[in-house]
Amino acid sequence: MLTTRFTELVGCQAPIQLAPMGANCTPELLAAVAEAGGLGMVAFHLAPANVVAAALDTITAEVAGPVGMNFLIPFVERDAVEVAARRAKLVDFYHGDVDASLVDVVHQGGALAGWQIVTVDDARAAVDADCDVIVVRGLEGGGRMHGDRSLWPLLAETLDAVDGSGLAVLAAGGIATGRLLAAALAAGADGVRLGTRLLATQESGAHPDYKQALVAAPATESVLTDSFDVMWPDPKRTSRVLRRSLDAATAYRGDVVGEIDIGGELRSLPPFHVAPPTVDARGHIAAMPHYAGESCGAIGAIEPAAAMMRRIVEDAEARLARSSATVS
Repeated sequence: MLTTRFTELVGCQAPIQLAPMGANCTPELLAAVAEAGGLGMVAFHLAPANVVAAALDTITAEVAGPVGMNFLIPFVERDAVEVAARRAKLVDFYHGDVDASLVDVVHQGGALAGWQIVTVDDARAAVDADCDVIVVRGLEGGGRMHGDRSLWPLLAETLDAVDGSGLAVLAAGGIATGRLLAAALAAGADGVRLGTRLLATQESGAHPDYKQALVAAPATESVLTDSFDVMWPDPKRTSRVLRRSLDAATAYRGDVVGEIDIGGELRSLPPFHVAPPTVDARGHIAAMPHYAGESCGAIGAIEPAAAMMRRIVEDAEARLARSSATVS
């Protein structure tokens, strides 16, 4: 396995973090990520503290590896952060400015603190706030957007800015292969965050039609849009989705596009709602947001997550070994 500052810090064997993708991060997916040596992540947006506590107690008891939790700043509640920090290995935040008081809450609970950053100034703020981990989020990634920089220039600038700080730095956005894991590590990152690639696995909670759309889509079908914003509270409302889901939602003429289970309650969704189709979704699945990064072009099949991750790590190891031999 590839040992980095990140793997040593969180106690995993592979420098891969599962992107927190709500209900798509099933217990089965978390277990598979842990089996392959990575760090599983969960997110329970809008869930009260007691629900967060119960869910994390169950998950950490069942998953044989470290588990982290993510909070989106537009939805964050401090008491939920407090209970998460007492149960998760890592608690990280996204879609808002670095808040040192939240980092303090995480540390007081005994967890590592992280922030998903989209500018170099964010990275410097994370250092000042005493974060342990930052995820450099590039525009190539799927889902909600908070920045407008592509990954690789931002990663290089961030690594220069935080050099010597002790931060573990992960790269995120359009990564789905051993080649790009090797590239991130060679650049100086301590690992990567995978989202879209792990959606298209047997264990993820994404709807089967959504998974098949990811397999079928070339990288050029991953597009940025401001359209999927119903129930999204932040003025920064851009997301990256498959163009086919945007086209289907635009063409849809009904008032209700489908139903989905949110927090144990079946809810009707209007067109352009932010919720992606999970396995239990009903209705016009094609018109729900199919969040997807440019890495969709590298997905050839729906695979078991652990086997796919091992292949990525082994490929990265081989590429880095060949590169080292060439340089020497």
